[in-house]
Amino acid sequence: MRPLTLDLDLLAAALDSRERGTHFLDLASGALRLLDPDDLSLEEREELEDPERYLPLPRLTQDDRLELREAFLHQLRHPHAQPLLRAALESRRPIRTFDYELELFPSVREAWQAFALSRLKEEVLVLLDEAGLEALPADGRMPLPDDVPEGIRRRLEKGRS
Repeated sequence: MRPLTLDLDLLAAALDSRERGTHFLDLASGALRLLDPDDLSLEEREELEDPERYLPLPRLTQDDRLELREAFLHQLRHPHAQPLLRAALESRRPIRTFDYELELFPSVREAWQAFALSRLKEEVLVLLDEAGLEALPADGRMPLPDDVPEGIRRRLEKGRS
């Protein structure tokens, strides 16, 4: 596995992006580039096709977005929001309606955003693993293992500030 310093939040947002073009991860710098291959010269397109330098990031499909929302609803335990959001997913424009109905429930909206970000980060990590890459945090701090005792964890976290 090749370590690479990355901003996982940014990569997760790129997966769910609806912008025109394709996101490419620069494997040399860890930078994310949004490019439209149709607007590039032949030489630039050939450079982007180099698997040693650039990794194109796939986008979520409409079905992927629906599955993500359904997974969220499966774990949601809110007596008023759940039936409304479930009905939204069965409407003519499910994603738009779901997002609109979320605005009625600020705490549920925050839970949805955290859930979606977490799932998208998992997808990014799988994608990176398949490409033989190991994500290092953009802030340069390695996460502490889960088995570090709480007292030691607090002292280490305090020293990081």
